[in-house]
Amino acid sequence: MSADGSLQTSAVQGEAMKEIDDAYALRKGTDGKRFARLWLEDPRVMPPSSKLLGCRPIEADPERGFCRNAFALKREFYNPLGVLQGGFIAAMLDDTMAVGSLFKIGGGYVVPTLEMKVSYQKAISCREVFAEGWLVHAGRTVAFLEGQLFDEAGDVCARASATALIREFRKR
Repeated sequence: MSADGSLQTSAVQGEAMKEIDDAYALRKGTDGKRFARLWLEDPRVMPPSSKLLGCRPIEADPERGFCRNAFALKREFYNPLGVLQGGFIAAMLDDTMAVGSLFKIGGGYVVPTLEMKVSYQKAISCREVFAEGWLVHAGRTVAFLEGQLFDEAGDVCARASATALIREFRKR
C-alpha cells in the first residue's frame, strides 16, 4: 500500500464493483414487478450505498411505482447538534425515490438524479427513520420523483422532489 492509501481504495472499490456486478446480473432485463420482489427478498440487488445508509426494504408497489424503506441510523450520521445531518436525509430520500420509480420503469434501468430539492421540516434524533418514494411521471428519458421521510412517531420530517435521467443499467 502506498502512503496515500491508494491500494486500500482500490481494494474497496473492487469489492463495491463486485457487488454492483452481482446486482447487475440479478436485475438485467427484469420488469418492475420482478425487481420489486427482488428488492424485498434478495439483499444482493441493493447497492453498497443503500447498505451504508442502513436501508431495510419494507414495501414495494410496482403498480404505483412506490417504495417504503426503513433506515437504521448510525451515530456517525448525527451532527454536532445531536440531530441527523441533512445530507444523510437527502441520500435516504434520493435512494428511496429512485428505487420506487424502478418498480414501475423496470429493474433493468437506473435513474441517476439530475436535480433534487429537499425541504427539511423537523429535526430528527431517533434511531430509525422511514422513507417513502414514488414515481410521479416518466417520459422516454426523464422521470419526476417525490418522497417523504418520517421519524419513528410517523411525523413528516422532510419532503423531496427530483428529476432523474432514465438509462439502461449497463455494466461498466
